[in-house]
Amino acid sequence: MDWQIEQGCPQCGAPATLAETDHLLVCAFCRTRLYLVPEGSFCYYFPPAAKGDGDLVYLPYWRIRGAAFSVTATEVNGRIADTSRLAVPLPGLPPSLGLRTQALKLRFVNPDTPGRFIAPELAPREAIPASRTMPRGVLCRAFIGETKSLIQAPFLLRGDTLFDGILGRPVAVCRDDQRERLRAAPAAATGLVRFVPTLCPHCGWDMEGGRGSLVLFCRNCDSAWHCPRHAFEPVALSVMPPPAEAGEVALYLPFWRMRPRFTGVTLNSRADLIRLANLPRAITAALEAAPLYFWSPAFKIHPALYARWSRQMTVFSPADDGMARLPAAPLHPPTLALAEATEAIVLTLAQLTANGRKGCPPLADLTVALEEARLEYHPFVASGSELRHPRLGVTLGRTALGYGAGLRADAGPGNRPSPEGSAGAR
Repeated sequence: MDWQIEQGCPQCGAPATLAETDHLLVCAFCRTRLYLVPEGSFCYYFPPAAKGDGDLVYLPYWRIRGAAFSVTATEVNGRIADTSRLAVPLPGLPPSLGLRTQALKLRFVNPDTPGRFIAPELAPREAIPASRTMPRGVLCRAFIGETKSLIQAPFLLRGDTLFDGILGRPVAVCRDDQRERLRAAPAAATGLVRFVPTLCPHCGWDMEGGRGSLVLFCRNCDSAWHCPRHAFEPVALSVMPPPAEAGEVALYLPFWRMRPRFTGVTLNSRADLIRLANLPRAITAALEAAPLYFWSPAFKIHPALYARWSRQMTVFSPADDGMARLPAAPLHPPTLALAEATEAIVLTLAQLTANGRKGCPPLADLTVALEEARLEYHPFVASGSELRHPRLGVTLGRTALGYGAGLRADAGPGNRPSPEGSAGAR
């Protein structure tokens, strides 16, 4: 489940509650719409509840949630990871945040937050024990659809004893050097959040998007924008038209189309991929000249579905007949960043080449750089409780789209198997 964050509206001060995956603050009182842009990762803290004297110190915990993939010589496996881990090597402290995050609300760290803050010493994935070692037979790993946050947990230092700032219980006895380090820690200075008005930089119109959307849209000038730093920047956009016989479009789903440049393997054209993956396709001069694109869902879904749709779209390679005009039908918000989709290119390649005869290319020596990328919206039509891609002929369960709102270990694929020949998938 998503954690809850308390945040007052920067415009009028009215209280608001955000989910951990939210990037958009919409005030119910003044109707202000602001996009949240963190300095690095989102940084939250738990307000202390314990009474008594002592030095208030916050210790960092990384919270990581997403789809963890591992690649062997014959297959790609995906699972859901959701964990929190202490980000500093201090003995005696709780290794994780436990269940308190489900009962308590968080707040954004800001310069006025009282107390001293210990900076994390471990990178997010270094704080996860399972990610430090590569099990035997695993050639590479990837973490897709990642939600990464830094949680500052309160502690009270009284004498040489560190107390839990919420429960009031003693948790560790500190050495002299540890006490000095805690007392000398600085006040809050990093990990702050900026609030950017959601006005189109091109025409000044109000942009639209879901609360967890990484891309906002302006219907006045048919443009798409994201905010990776301090201001909105344009996103290349293309909307695929439905076939004439498809019927009424129920929803448009976003995909990243990426043209990679590989180092460590020869992959420059569609024909190169057909040869390497041994796909059942006759190689023609047109395929030799056709640029090679990889696709990835731009929304978070179950790992099994993510891997399957990335593979099917890449093999099918939809025709480049889109237009940069937003449709009237609903748009599903893009919730998966392009950087994560780029990391998944190696996963898709491993799926296409993982078989008993040839195995994967040397993934450890493989590097990928993007030459170009764009956001593509593909039309889906209603088919009972499912959504059908009219060109590929494959379906996606409607319930699968709710997966990104809260990654759950019990969330099933929610997708009906499609015939192998529907998208040319292996």
